Amino acid sequence: MPGPAFAEGDTVSLHPIEDEDHEFIQYGRNHPDVRVPLTDTSIKSVDDVAEMLEDEDYHFLICVDEQRESTEQASGAAASSDDGDPEPVGVVAFGWVSSPGERGNLMYWVAPEHQGNGYVTEGTELFLDYAFGECGFHKVDARVLVPNEASAAALEKLGFEREGRRRDDAIVDGEYVDTYTYGLLDREWLDD
Repeated sequence: MPGPAFAEGDTVSLHPIEDEDHEFIQYGRNHPDVRVPLTDTSIKSVDDVAEMLEDEDYHFLICVDEQRESTEQASGAAASSDDGDPEPVGVVAFGWVSSPGERGNLMYWVAPEHQGNGYVTEGTELFLDYAFGECGFHKVDARVLVPNEASAAALEKLGFEREGRRRDDAIVDGEYVDTYTYGLLDREWLDD
C-alpha cells in the first residue's frame, strides 16, 4: 500500500517507495515487457530490489486512484481520493545522478497491464516539476531503444530533444540494438 502522495496530477500521483512496495517493483522489473526496454537482463529478487533502492533519493511509484478515476468517468466530476488506496502502476526515477542539482538520467516504466494510458507522461511531468523546480537540476537525459517508439514519443511530447543515436548500445533478444539519447534543460522545462 503506497504511503501519502508526494505529488498529484489529474490521473496519477507520485508516492515515495516503501518496503511494502518492493514486491510490485520486483514484478515490474522482472517482467519481459519492462526489463527488456530497460535493458536490464538480471532477474531481481525482493532483496535485490531493496538493495537497489536503499540509497536512492529520486525514486517514486506512479499510482492511480482507481475509485477516483472510475467515479470521474461515471460522473464527470472529481471524487475524493480518500475512498481507497491508490494502485501502483509503475515507477519514475533517476537511474543515476551525476551530482545533485546537475544532471539526472531519467528512467520510467509502467506495468504491462497499465501501458497505453498516459501514466508515464503524466507521472514524468510531475517528476520533472520536482527535479527542475524543487531540486534545481540543470539537465535530465534519457536513453531509449530505437524500436521503442512509445517511449520516444512520450519523451518528445514532454519536450525532450533527441540528441543522438548510440550504435549497438544494448542487447535485445541476443541482438545488438541502437539507442536514442534525449535531453531536456531546466530552462526548456521551466520556461514553458
